[in-house]
Amino acid sequence: MSERRLPPLPAPFRRLPERADMAEILDESGAVGDRELRRSLRAMARVNERLGGIRSLVPHLDRLARIRNLPALRVLDLGTGSGETPRALEERLRPRGVEVMWSGLDRNERVIQLAGRPGERLVVGDALSLPFSDDAFDVVTSTLFLHHFPDSVAERVLAEAARVARHAVIMSDLERHPLHYLGARCLGITVWRRDPVTRYDGPVSVLRAFTRRELRGLGDRLPFQELRIHRHLPFRVVLVGALA
Repeated sequence: MSERRLPPLPAPFRRLPERADMAEILDESGAVGDRELRRSLRAMARVNERLGGIRSLVPHLDRLARIRNLPALRVLDLGTGSGETPRALEERLRPRGVEVMWSGLDRNERVIQLAGRPGERLVVGDALSLPFSDDAFDVVTSTLFLHHFPDSVAERVLAEAARVARHAVIMSDLERHPLHYLGARCLGITVWRRDPVTRYDGPVSVLRAFTRRELRGLGDRLPFQELRIHRHLPFRVVLVGALA
C-alpha cells in the first residue's frame, strides 16, 4: 500500500452519527498493489458469503422470478469486484429452478483483470452511465456498493440502474448502526489484523452506510412502482424497487 496518511477511525459510539464523508483506500485508483488488492477482494467475498450479503439477495431474486414467471433472470451486478456475488447467486438460485445469466460491471479495470475468469462477461464501466440499452436486464443488483456514494450520487446510480432493468432493482448494503461499527472495529483487530486495507475500509464502510430510513428516502424519489426496504441479519439492508 502506498505511503499516505489516513484520517483516524473514530472510537465506537453510542449515538448514531451522520453518514461519514471518508474515502476508503480501495476507492483510490492505484492505492494498493496487486497482492493487497487480491487479498481485499477475498475479504469482501467472505463478508458477503458469511455475513449475509448473498443470503440477503437470494430470497428477493427468487420471489421476483416467481411473481413475474421468469424461469431465467438476466442480472447485471454493479460494482461486481471479483464477480463472487453473481457467481454465488447463480449457484444458489439454480436449485430453486431459476437460471441466472449474469454480467458484472466495475469501473476498476485492474479488478476485472485480476479476478475475472475466462468466458465471463465482466465489463469496465461507470454506474452513472451504464453502457447498456433501456431494459437490457431483468434485474440490477449490487452488494457493498451503494454506500460508496453521497446521497445525490447514489440517487443517480439507482436511477441509471432502473433505466436498464426491466423488472426490479435489488441492492444489498450495510446498515449504519453503533453495534455494527463496534463489530467492524473488533474484526479489524482480529480477523483483519494482517490486512491493513480491509482493517481500515471495513469500519469506514459502516460509517458511510445508510439507515433504512435514509435508503427509503433515496428510493422514494425514483419512479419505482413499489419500493420495499428489508432488514436482514446481521446489519444488512436491501432496497427492492419494483418496476412496471
